[in-house]
Amino acid sequence: MTADEVRARINAKRQELVDLIATIDAAGLSAPGPDGGWAIKDHLVHIGAWEHWLLALFEGRNELLAMGTSGEVNEVDDINNEVWQRHRDDSIDEARRYFEDAHRDLMAVLAEKTTEDFDRPYPSSFDNAAGLTFLTPVAANTYEHYDEHIGWIKEMRAKPAQR
Repeated sequence: MTADEVRARINAKRQELVDLIATIDAAGLSAPGPDGGWAIKDHLVHIGAWEHWLLALFEGRNELLAMGTSGEVNEVDDINNEVWQRHRDDSIDEARRYFEDAHRDLMAVLAEKTTEDFDRPYPSSFDNAAGLTFLTPVAANTYEHYDEHIGWIKEMRAKPAQR
């Protein structure tokens, strides 16, 4: 896949997510999920945090610290929980701003990347990443990630939490 194709996929799937979020009012964005868990605004922060992870990967910074975690946990569920704990009381506006700022900063970096950059192997602290290229975490933390959360947000809308 060329760098332009990667960016086009990111932009298309991101727009689908943004369009979905635009249809949800403030109460819907802040209501807990059907299981009493994350609100939709928490999904936005989560996506932003993993974009910060990806941005740090490209910039050679500590990815976990860039997400706002202690840097002491390395299991995905623990990382996600730490991010949620840090941001769960954020307002809708704060969550949106975090979501938008992370994406803007990431896309500024990805705009400079070439197809060869995406095809290079990347060093990872995750055990299952041996032999993967930079395209793998890019896809996993952008268009594939958006698609995953689009599905969950649609499920949340279909079966809202009891208020």
